Amino acid sequence: MTFKFVPAALVALAFGITSCDKNDTDSAPALRAKLDASTLTATSKYTESFKDASGQSTVDLTTANQRLDMFSELNAYMALVAAAAPATPATLDAAKLRGYYTNTGNYFTGTGLNSSGLSLRATTAASFPATNAETVRVYLDQQLTKLATTSQSVNSVATPGSAGRLGRYLVDEKGIEVNQVIQKALIGALLLDQIDNVLLTDNALKANNSKVVDGKAYSELEHNWDLAYGYLTSNAIMTTDINLTPRERFLAGYLNEKNGAASPGVYLAFLKGRAAIVNNDAAGVKTQADIIRTELEKTIALSAVSYLSSWKSASTLDVKAHALGEGLGFIYSLRFSTKYGADAAFSDNLLAGLTSGTNGTWSLTNAQADVAINAIKSKFSIQ
Repeated sequence: MTFKFVPAALVALAFGITSCDKNDTDSAPALRAKLDASTLTATSKYTESFKDASGQSTVDLTTANQRLDMFSELNAYMALVAAAAPATPATLDAAKLRGYYTNTGNYFTGTGLNSSGLSLRATTAASFPATNAETVRVYLDQQLTKLATTSQSVNSVATPGSAGRLGRYLVDEKGIEVNQVIQKALIGALLLDQIDNVLLTDNALKANNSKVVDGKAYSELEHNWDLAYGYLTSNAIMTTDINLTPRERFLAGYLNEKNGAASPGVYLAFLKGRAAIVNNDAAGVKTQADIIRTELEKTIALSAVSYLSSWKSASTLDVKAHALGEGLGFIYSLRFSTKYGADAAFSDNLLAGLTSGTNGTWSLTNAQADVAINAIKSKFSIQ
């Protein structure tokens, strides 16, 4: 069972903020001068739009962006099993995969990542009760180990019951592309969960907004909101078109690709919600948070449906396997879509229906895919 109500104390604890004051009403003391939200547009830079009286930016995306960078490095290492990534696909080291996930072994090359004290694993499923969160983390531990084991067959041809390659894609003995499952599962368990279920819940939005955190330029509520933005992008302006560069990573990338009509609205919601925080407008903050949470969760659902549909329409087994791995990972991530009422039971039931065949990719039927597609459409009101 997922945990849908996160105490503000948990949010403060997770980010090293010790203040327990709350901004429960619009009558809390004003920290900033009023900001005219109508001046914020799609071309406004998030990182430069919010400043204190001295002109100093109150936005700090560092820890969220660091985790985003860690995810990128893990993903780049996992991608070495793809034939098009290196000229010759590589085997992967289980210790290195786990090191990227736990931030041990000094594997990161990005500035300050190894010494940051942060890890992807510790932040995974952070909104869940401890036992449930550990279940998710162990699942990902197991998938990383499985990927390392599967990569030992990177130069073999996959057959039912035996890992190897299908075209350019490395698959396990059931024809499942494990690195895609891991990537898509982490999009939900790390990025969506932090944004939707830790930082932007109704209770989290009651964090203190009447004084700055000691030694910082921002209030607790301002920082929580900024971290939510930082889990989506490290860009001053979030790219809202898949054809523009730089392309966004992970959750923001799929927002553009699978839920593109909503992407500009999500960026504006981040801007306007942050302005509402400046203006001490609790109702306005909640309105914008609801837009963000709704569209990001719908993005996960749309992605799952899209990849299962691609599995059905693909004419070759390798393309089918690639689509299935992505679809399975996004279905795992559905358990973090709490605004739509999805949970682990919903997600696991769909996964069981898709993976119960003896030989996975080789035996999955359109009927099995349709059961999952229709269940997701119904839950998320997708046409």
